Amino acid sequence: GTPRAQVLAVFSAAGQAGAFLGPLLGSLLLLLGGDFRTACLAGAVVFVGVLAGHAKLMPHRPHRPRTARTGAALPREVFANRPFLVLCLAYSSYLVSYNQLYLALPAEVERATGSQSALGGLFALSSLLVVVAQLPLTRWSARRLPPRTALVTGLAVVATGFVAVPLAPDGPAGLLPAAALVVLLTLGQMLLVPAARGLVPDLVDDHRLGLATGALSSVSGLAVLVGSAATGTLLDTPGAVLWTVLATVPLTGAALALTLSGGRRTPEPVTAVTD
Repeated sequence: GTPRAQVLAVFSAAGQAGAFLGPLLGSLLLLLGGDFRTACLAGAVVFVGVLAGHAKLMPHRPHRPRTARTGAALPREVFANRPFLVLCLAYSSYLVSYNQLYLALPAEVERATGSQSALGGLFALSSLLVVVAQLPLTRWSARRLPPRTALVTGLAVVATGFVAVPLAPDGPAGLLPAAALVVLLTLGQMLLVPAARGLVPDLVDDHRLGLATGALSSVSGLAVLVGSAATGTLLDTPGAVLWTVLATVPLTGAALALTLSGGRRTPEPVTAVTD
């Protein structure tokens, strides 16, 4: 009975909590006298615990044999689904933008301050924002915004973050553009990621959800690969050019998302089976 977007928001907040706490706990372990070997073994223990938790908590469903015909047909059916492909492209524009935290943001921080020492604090700020604000923001958006609207709004917020960078002043406030980018990109992420992932079941049939979710990540990953190469060629251009180009990426995604239907897919009829 919990709204789908809120479940996905919990997933996102938990991941960011790990990203925020993991380096802190690792640093604490090293400060208490542990060496790199100890830190690696501690990380391995965490993953073994996660594996055991999945084995215990994941639902067990009967295995259904997959025929060769079905295995070949499912990918074609998913990738022939135009609304789903539009969602993949819109989501890809977000992921290309988010990847700038690790590509364009370090270049901006070094330009403004002469070093990249402030990056750790900015990354921590992003993770902390998700941990603190993801669930309240998703509860609010789930009540007030249809998923498509949340997706479009989130992409527009991300674009605003890129536009704000060249407009901010230099000097003592040199880190303000980078901080504004991190905050706006993170806010956009919190709005759009649960909405985008929550739209997948509305666009594909239930028995294709696993394939479609994987396809969403794979298409976005390929877009990041291409987008990172393109961004790398622009890092030496004047700042306004770089940030304007980067802002057009999520804006293009928002325009694509506007073509998605705002309604839910009609559920497939369920036939009762009696003995």
